[in-house]
Amino acid sequence: MRKRINALLGSLEIRLLVPLSIAVGLILALHAVLSFQSTKEHFLNLVHDEVVRSSDLIRRATHDGMLLNRLDEVQATIKRLAEAPEVAAIRVYDKKGSIVLSARDSEYGQNIALDSDTCQSCHGNGVTRNDAVLERSSLTQSPGGPEVLRHLIVIENEPACAIAECHFHPADRRVLGVLDVEMSMAPLEAAIQTSKRQLLTTTIGLILISGLVAALFVRRVVHRPTQLLYEGTQRIAAGDLETRIEVHGEHELARLADAFNGMVAELRHARQEVTEWSNKLEDKVAQKSDELQRAQRQVLHMEKMASLGKLSATVAHELNNPLGGILTYARLVKRELADQALDPQIRAELDRYLSVIDKECSRCGSIVHNLLTFARRTGAEMARINLNEIVERSLMLIRHHLEIRNVQLSCELLGEDPMIIADPGQIEQALIAIFVNAVEAMQDSQAKENSLFVQLTGRPDDVEILIRDTGMGIHPRDLPHIFEPFFSTKGKQESGVGLGLAVVYGIVNRHGGQIEVTSVQGEGTTFRIRLPRKPNEPHNAHEGQDRADEILGTVTVRQ
Repeated sequence: MRKRINALLGSLEIRLLVPLSIAVGLILALHAVLSFQSTKEHFLNLVHDEVVRSSDLIRRATHDGMLLNRLDEVQATIKRLAEAPEVAAIRVYDKKGSIVLSARDSEYGQNIALDSDTCQSCHGNGVTRNDAVLERSSLTQSPGGPEVLRHLIVIENEPACAIAECHFHPADRRVLGVLDVEMSMAPLEAAIQTSKRQLLTTTIGLILISGLVAALFVRRVVHRPTQLLYEGTQRIAAGDLETRIEVHGEHELARLADAFNGMVAELRHARQEVTEWSNKLEDKVAQKSDELQRAQRQVLHMEKMASLGKLSATVAHELNNPLGGILTYARLVKRELADQALDPQIRAELDRYLSVIDKECSRCGSIVHNLLTFARRTGAEMARINLNEIVERSLMLIRHHLEIRNVQLSCELLGEDPMIIADPGQIEQALIAIFVNAVEAMQDSQAKENSLFVQLTGRPDDVEILIRDTGMGIHPRDLPHIFEPFFSTKGKQESGVGLGLAVVYGIVNRHGGQIEVTSVQGEGTTFRIRLPRKPNEPHNAHEGQDRADEILGTVTVRQ
């Protein structure tokens, strides 16, 4: 509660409203005081004028009676006039200061001193003023009653009085007496108090109304725009940069709101740029990370293939001579048995054994030959060849496989410049290996129509050979290993030993090319072989360990 009160007292609205209300209140209060003083003065002037008129009226009303010296009639007239509520007293003084006529019977014959206020009208400073008409009004406090406005008017010695037979006065006697009229100020005080209360009520009402108007004005002109600005800053602090503050007008707060909206727009634009750059940076980092991982995989793959190449070359070299000896001696034994006199049944049995040895040695020789082909770093007989002719010859050699398995062939050869520098025998060997694998992969395919699509695409620096089948595809776990020697997905009943694609890899690698594989199970497999038109020196697998950029993409396996 205390914090809310402190926050309210410290708000801009209160800090503007309180001084403004105080200033307006002081101005209205000052105006009320001045108005009250002016009104009171005006009332006093009105009462004074009324006393003067009443005194003159009383003087006129008693003139004839005094002229005829009919004092009883004058006394009765004075009493009747004194019955009015606003008349406090009526007196007539003679030249000596004695009360000769009065509305109050108790005042007859009383004398007043010459230095009293009444006598000062004619005897100021001890000198009788016989050369002027003397009048005087004063506000005095009556004993035990309200204030009275007292008016003294001199009764002059008129020519009619000087010649009157009833009471002759010398002509040189200017003043005969003084008429004293007292008007009660009670009605005036009541009117002044009423006016005071009305003015006070009006002033308080005006202060309240002006305070309310000021509060509404401050709330509309100051509080509402500042509240909008505050709420806008809160939303921006919460991260909402779509905020826009609507403050209309040409005043300072409207210009501040426009500047605020401009600042928010710039912040929104800056955040969008930062977000875009952040997304781009993340994409670049992800892209470079993928490239680095792919390069790392390729380096590892190249190292593994280089190691396998060394091992294959060593194993092939070590097995080639013993296998050759076994095959030679098996054939010599078989020839020698032909000259020996043996039982025909035994001869047939031994001949069958020697035939098996011959066949298996030949098969091992073929495996050793493929190992040597895979591991061989040199020995390619490079020449300028027509790639279209190599592809057509390779397809012709497997055409009977396509016809047997009812595979539709589609081939798009190079239209321009089919010439490249390569070893025609090795390129043909690699293509036939891929074609045979594709045909065998479509053997168990569930597709109604199997097809083999071959497309050649030429570029200035290289040529791409695309081979796509509609076979069973390759399982994702097998894709990273398809180029490894002795890795095969064929069953035990099949004759594959897993050297076909390893040999293909070795041939492409020696030509400085690249090979990519993409496969989707149940839909088929696609091989992409890129061969340079003019290969450099025979490609060494070990060079890839030192230069990742040269081996990146040499062999790419994708799902």
